[in-house]
Amino acid sequence: MTEAASPFSARTVMLLVIAGIVGFAAFLLLTAYAPELRSGRDGRAHGLSTSAVGFRGVYTLLEATGADVDYLRSGDSTRNTGLTILTLEPGSDPDRVAALIDDRWGPLLIVLPKWMTFPVQGERDRVQWVDAGIGPSVAHMLSDLAAISVSTGETAAGARLQSGMLNQVEFRAPGNLQTMSGRDLSPLMETAKDEFVLANVHNTQIYILSDPDLINNQILADRDRTRAALMLLGELNLNDGPYRFDLVANGFGGSRNLLTLAFDPPFLALTLCLLAAALLAGLQAIYRFGPTLRPARAIAFGKRALVDNSAELLRLARREHLSSERYVAMTRDAAVAAIGNPRQLDGDALDRWLDGLGPETMPPFSTLARAAERAHNRQDIRDAARALYDWRKAVTHEG
Repeated sequence: MTEAASPFSARTVMLLVIAGIVGFAAFLLLTAYAPELRSGRDGRAHGLSTSAVGFRGVYTLLEATGADVDYLRSGDSTRNTGLTILTLEPGSDPDRVAALIDDRWGPLLIVLPKWMTFPVQGERDRVQWVDAGIGPSVAHMLSDLAAISVSTGETAAGARLQSGMLNQVEFRAPGNLQTMSGRDLSPLMETAKDEFVLANVHNTQIYILSDPDLINNQILADRDRTRAALMLLGELNLNDGPYRFDLVANGFGGSRNLLTLAFDPPFLALTLCLLAAALLAGLQAIYRFGPTLRPARAIAFGKRALVDNSAELLRLARREHLSSERYVAMTRDAAVAAIGNPRQLDGDALDRWLDGLGPETMPPFSTLARAAERAHNRQDIRDAARALYDWRKAVTHEG
């Protein structure tokens, strides 16, 4: 019978293997960097969002003015000599918030959340507002920084906000203005009723903005509000450094794990070496060196196989000790056949005659014969047979 031909050609199998390897590598990469690859069009209040409560608009505006602006996606990247903008949400990562607060490299602007929303069905980048004034839900994240109280003020929409920072810019209150108060805060922007909208934490470069509508995407509807937002951010950027919108606190950062370590330096070199070794092993498996080895027969041909099988039968039957007597007789017959028996001796007389044939350095034949007949374990039988074989070669001059 002949073997059936393979239904796939070698080229098809090779393409399937390559596709599987590439697909698995892509799966690992996407699993490792999924948080960093998400578009952020989910209607939430963060730097990637294009909804009304998001901050993508001010990011684009800063970029259009030629400013150095980027996102912070790595959990290890907290050092920024420019202005870091942290947009809080009720579900923000408190550890990341604490890390940014502890950083002392540059000014930090913390923007409190205001609107409770839900996404519009079928439109990921649009939201429908439910209620305003959710700022108190994140106050506990700032408890170690300042004891603040957040509330919805009574200032009417469009009312002028007082600011000693930028006298040349007029800030107007958005609807449902959210304000704050606290003993550790120094006001930088406030209402006519002395309610804080923008404040500096004592003895720090940390600023808190209570109402995000002053810089979020809603400012794009009005030229004056847009200009005021850009001037405000520029004033807070004390060192004229880069602007950085933090995304780690909003869940878009690339937290370090075993997969990201495998694809980041310095471990990337080890990963590439392992990949190269795997490819070389695959090539070795595809291109054989020499002919294919056929499986050995269960029962081999030839005299060696006959001897091995006979020895195995003796071992299984536990009759190995009987073979020593037969080997003594075979050695005696071989010596007589090679030298002759001129006196036609037999029995003990023949053994005594054979004793005189061997060299003086070796034991006589009768002694070797008795040692072989007394051997009962495998090692003793082997030693006795070896001694008889050496005597036979010395007498008959074989080999």
